[in-house]
Amino acid sequence: MSKQQRLSVRRAPDFDDDLALLQGSGMTASDAVRHAVRLLAQAHRYVQQCAQNHGGQRPSMLSIRTRDLFPVAPVSDRGEQGV
Repeated sequence: MSKQQRLSVRRAPDFDDDLALLQGSGMTASDAVRHAVRLLAQAHRYVQQCAQNHGGQRPSMLSIRTRDLFPVAPVSDRGEQGV
Protein backbone atom coordinates (compact mmCIF):
# COMPACT_ATOMS: atom_id res chain seq x y z
CA MET A 1 0.00 0.00 0.00
CA SER A 2 1.31 3.40 -0.87
CA LYS A 3 1.68 6.41 1.37
CA GLN A 4 -1.62 8.26 1.79
CA GLN A 5 -1.83 11.38 -0.32
CA ARG A 6 -4.51 13.95 -0.94
CA LEU A 7 -6.31 13.64 -4.23
CA SER A 8 -7.52 16.52 -6.32
CA VAL A 9 -10.45 15.91 -8.66
CA ARG A 10 -11.53 18.25 -11.43
CA ARG A 11 -15.24 18.84 -10.92
CA ALA A 12 -17.82 19.41 -13.61
CA PRO A 13 -21.60 19.67 -13.30
CA ASP A 14 -22.16 16.00 -14.22
CA PHE A 15 -19.56 14.90 -11.65
CA ASP A 16 -21.22 17.05 -9.00
CA ASP A 17 -24.61 15.53 -9.84
CA ASP A 18 -23.19 12.00 -9.53
CA LEU A 19 -21.42 12.87 -6.29
CA ALA A 20 -24.59 14.39 -4.83
CA LEU A 21 -26.48 11.20 -5.65
CA LEU A 22 -23.94 9.08 -3.78
CA GLN A 23 -23.86 11.49 -0.86
CA GLY A 24 -27.65 11.25 -0.56
CA SER A 25 -27.10 8.03 1.40
CA GLY A 26 -25.10 9.95 4.02
CA MET A 27 -21.57 9.45 2.66
CA THR A 28 -19.01 12.21 2.72
CA ALA A 29 -17.49 13.23 -0.61
CA SER A 30 -14.33 11.29 0.29
CA ASP A 31 -16.32 8.18 1.18
CA ALA A 32 -18.27 8.37 -2.09
CA VAL A 33 -15.13 8.72 -4.22
CA ARG A 34 -13.39 5.87 -2.36
CA HIS A 35 -16.45 3.64 -2.75
CA ALA A 36 -16.73 4.36 -6.48
CA VAL A 37 -13.01 3.70 -7.04
CA ARG A 38 -13.25 0.46 -5.04
CA LEU A 39 -16.18 -0.78 -7.15
CA LEU A 40 -14.41 0.01 -10.40
CA ALA A 41 -11.15 -1.56 -9.20
CA GLN A 42 -13.00 -4.75 -8.23
CA ALA A 43 -14.50 -4.91 -11.72
CA HIS A 44 -11.06 -4.47 -13.30
CA ARG A 45 -9.60 -7.23 -11.09
CA TYR A 46 -12.42 -9.56 -12.09
CA VAL A 47 -11.89 -8.82 -15.80
CA GLN A 48 -8.14 -9.44 -15.46
CA GLN A 49 -8.78 -12.73 -13.68
CA CYS A 50 -11.27 -13.82 -16.36
CA ALA A 51 -8.78 -12.93 -19.09
CA GLN A 52 -6.05 -14.98 -17.40
CA ASN A 53 -8.37 -17.99 -17.15
CA HIS A 54 -9.67 -17.73 -20.74
CA GLY A 55 -6.61 -17.20 -22.90
CA GLY A 56 -6.62 -13.42 -22.73
CA GLN A 57 -10.30 -13.13 -23.67
CA ARG A 58 -12.04 -10.49 -21.55
CA PRO A 59 -15.75 -10.74 -20.82
CA SER A 60 -17.82 -8.46 -23.04
CA MET A 61 -20.24 -7.66 -20.22
CA LEU A 62 -20.19 -7.59 -16.42
CA SER A 63 -23.01 -7.50 -13.92
CA ILE A 64 -23.00 -6.23 -10.37
CA ARG A 65 -25.22 -7.16 -7.46
CA THR A 66 -27.17 -4.12 -6.38
CA ARG A 67 -26.28 -4.74 -2.74
CA ASP A 68 -22.63 -4.11 -3.69
CA LEU A 69 -23.54 -0.60 -4.79
CA PHE A 70 -24.37 0.44 -1.23
CA PRO A 71 -21.69 0.22 1.46
CA VAL A 72 -22.82 -1.47 4.66
CA ALA A 73 -20.43 0.50 6.84
CA PRO A 74 -18.62 3.79 6.30
CA VAL A 75 -15.77 3.41 3.84
CA SER A 76 -13.48 5.48 6.08
CA ASP A 77 -13.14 6.39 9.69
CA ARG A 78 -14.28 9.93 8.76
CA GLY A 79 -10.80 11.24 9.61
CA GLU A 80 -10.59 12.93 6.21
CA GLN A 81 -13.43 15.24 5.30
CA GLY A 82 -12.16 16.67 2.00
CA VAL A 83 -11.74 15.00 -1.34
